[in-house]
Amino acid sequence: MRIRRKKPDWLLNIALATVFLFCYLIIYCKAVALGYKVSELEKNCQQLKNWNQYYRSLILRELSLERVKLRMEKNNLSLTIPETWRIISFDDPLGETESKDKNAHAAEK
Repeated sequence: MRIRRKKPDWLLNIALATVFLFCYLIIYCKAVALGYKVSELEKNCQQLKNWNQYYRSLILRELSLERVKLRMEKNNLSLTIPETWRIISFDDPLGETESKDKNAHAAEK
């Protein structure tokens, strides 16, 4: 019967250290790649915020009193309250079960 020699402990320790080092390296590389992706997404988000602010300023400029008056004069409109005006309410035919047609009916108040 042959007696097996025990392998040295340092060899097992080096193998385990190599496996752990390899796993650490993979996790570190994935974390760095994720950091680059997050950085790119933050840059895109800031760009979208800048575009949103730009278009909001354009909308507010078009809604300014001077622009409204200019469009009013250009289209020959007056911003006065008419002397004769009406309030019309529309009844929903879909909510009524006795209604046979699908048309909306208006009633003047």
